[in-house]
Amino acid sequence: MFPQLKYTKEQIEAYFAQVTPEMVQTTLGRGKLSFFDLLNLISPAAYPFMDAMRVRAQKARRRYYGKTVSVYAPLYIGNTCVNSCRYCDFRIQHTGTVRRNLSLDEIRREAEAIRANGIDSLLVVAGEDPRVNTVEHLAEVGRLLKTMFSYLALEVAPQTEDAYRALFAAGYEGLTCFQETYDQERYKFFHPAGPKSNYENRLWTQLRAGRAGFRTLGIAFLLGLVPWRTEAASLAAHAWYLMKECYQSKIQFAFPRFCPTEGGFQPEFPVDDRDLDLMMLAFRIAFPECCMTVSTREAPAFRDYIVQVAADNMSAGSRVTPGGYAVLADKDVAQFTLTDGRAPDDVYAAIRANGQEVVFKNWDNRI
Repeated sequence: MFPQLKYTKEQIEAYFAQVTPEMVQTTLGRGKLSFFDLLNLISPAAYPFMDAMRVRAQKARRRYYGKTVSVYAPLYIGNTCVNSCRYCDFRIQHTGTVRRNLSLDEIRREAEAIRANGIDSLLVVAGEDPRVNTVEHLAEVGRLLKTMFSYLALEVAPQTEDAYRALFAAGYEGLTCFQETYDQERYKFFHPAGPKSNYENRLWTQLRAGRAGFRTLGIAFLLGLVPWRTEAASLAAHAWYLMKECYQSKIQFAFPRFCPTEGGFQPEFPVDDRDLDLMMLAFRIAFPECCMTVSTREAPAFRDYIVQVAADNMSAGSRVTPGGYAVLADKDVAQFTLTDGRAPDDVYAAIRANGQEVVFKNWDNRI
């Protein structure tokens, strides 16, 4: 569980077992929700109330984000990694993945291909390899890409606070870091070696970035590694903690379900569509002002639906390979298997068909 949460996993599980339909109904009648209200909405007792939850979630979404859907794309600049995560095709022991780190010229070519689709918000992703992805290199990449995109976010190995200050100065404004699991024992099992095996260092990544000035702090766990309800409780506690400690930053939720990998890892606790739907509705209701992303891990129908009632941000035309957009567009050495393979224009058309507006840029830095 999230260390600042004063309840144990056993206590949280016992609470879920005692939630009644009346408790869920009472929660839906409240204004600002508490931690236990969130637990009520993700409990098994909440299933019969999902229609009512959709109504309230959509009202919250429209209040803060209107009928807009922001779009972004990930840019993988490298897939070498020094970690041993049991579930990831980027792990150092996996020999089936072609390893590649893009040059600055190749990164520019990839960025131009993404920009040609109208995308103006970019997530820079790299394997956790400190030998290649130094702070200096990431800063150089940021300075290059900032001339092409209005908004840059990072999903790389956790850095120090001073490093995040340098990266913020280079043009990055958002940060995403999946905790993978908040269960410390299971975390040790899934991350037996490498820098990522340090649970505490990874846990406080967003706190360091927030203190360094990052404006958006993305948090998530990887759905499927352990039972999702206790993980969601920790995610909520983590969010409330960051909202207090980094009050000038915005929290961004993601709910990534485990996707098939070349290595063949199978999650022990798969999450179905109904449970993912319930969780995202509950978080939109409990955190009405926070950002929420849905990635191309999800099927088109679910993505098109969830951006109407909960999520406000989605990827379009994603490639999860270094060089996947232009340099090596005909080869797939991806981190995981994508589910929504639609072209960006098809994603935009689906958004507009649902009466929503595609937003490529909705911010400007003041000079």
